[in-house]
Amino acid sequence: MEVIAGLEGYINNVILGTFAVIVVFLFLRFLITFSKNWWLDESQAKFAASIKYIILEIKFSRDNEVFPKAMEQVFASFYQIYSFGIKPEKKWFEGQFEEKISIEMMSSKEGIRFFIRVNKKNRSIIESAIFSQYPGTEITEVDKDYVSEFPDDIPNEQYDIMGADMILGKNSAYPIKTYPYFLGERKYEEQEIDPIAMLAEVMSNLKGNEQMWVQLLISPAGDALKDTAKKVIAEKMGKKEDSKKNEEKPKTLSAADNEVIRAIETKAAKLAFKAIIRIICIDQKDTFSGSNFKAATSAFQQFGIQNLNFIRPAALTITVPDRFYVMNKKQKLLRKKRLIYTNYIKRNFTGSTNVEEMYKKYISPSLMNVEELATIFHPPTKRVMTTGLGQAQSKKGAPPTNLPIEE
Repeated sequence: MEVIAGLEGYINNVILGTFAVIVVFLFLRFLITFSKNWWLDESQAKFAASIKYIILEIKFSRDNEVFPKAMEQVFASFYQIYSFGIKPEKKWFEGQFEEKISIEMMSSKEGIRFFIRVNKKNRSIIESAIFSQYPGTEITEVDKDYVSEFPDDIPNEQYDIMGADMILGKNSAYPIKTYPYFLGERKYEEQEIDPIAMLAEVMSNLKGNEQMWVQLLISPAGDALKDTAKKVIAEKMGKKEDSKKNEEKPKTLSAADNEVIRAIETKAAKLAFKAIIRIICIDQKDTFSGSNFKAATSAFQQFGIQNLNFIRPAALTITVPDRFYVMNKKQKLLRKKRLIYTNYIKRNFTGSTNVEEMYKKYISPSLMNVEELATIFHPPTKRVMTTGLGQAQSKKGAPPTNLPIEE
């Protein structure tokens, strides 16, 4: 009996010792991960504070007849800000991260204005990219950011908002409907469909003190889209990525599957950015209506393709009450509104730090290629110019070669 009791005691000690080792291991792992993320947050905060951002207002020509293909070249030129891989020592000791550009539309009863927020050192990249495709454009640096006209604590007693981050509804490898599709639908010149016309129409019909802001926040994605596309294609073809030899019989693909794979490969062949589209509607509380916000989000439904991808509001950020959250509904809605407003004015992707992302739900930016971005954001053609869009006052060009010169 003593032997059995001793054996039981030994087993119990082994179990308790093993449990203690596991607990210590998990705690040390958590502590190391937390410390790394905290250090990275501090380093990146200092690096972000050192960047000098400027706001450029863009006024396109009244006679713009260029379809979004030109804007695709503009986005491709924006890719010059890519670091092609930040070195570990630069990331961890200096806090460097990939540059980002915020492309924005702001509308009020006076009309629609276009802005780009960018690191000052990259101003020449932005200007040369736009001037090369849209020669009649005016670009000026504004002294005051338009978002500064409102307090930082919205919603408050005076103002209310509705907002949402718009993301891809499926895996980013799948493409949305892009401008070649819209161009291909027309039979005659007068039937030209401009994908931005629907959103511009909504934004041009604001009244009173209401404002609508639309933000396209982008950052070069490197090979992320190609890697994602490879995984999705491998899954569709029945291949196991982790196996060196695929002993299974090749999967028979339908015509529809082959078409989807071709679409994925076509999207992945072009330069890609991490991207989030953010929409905010602001008005005084006593006159606030969410109808224009709903119309603006609905304008993105036109980019959906049934068996590929679509754009939708992110459930975590759209400012509507949670149907399944009974406790503190008003407080949760207030937090969502203030978070998306803060993310807009600070031009943040998620607003979460690396430490917060360890325990907090957040949305990941979508991966969109330059063709998709150009479809979503581009200068409206002159057929849409009747909707109060900010325009260059005159078309600028070089002086005549035969201009007399006074000696």
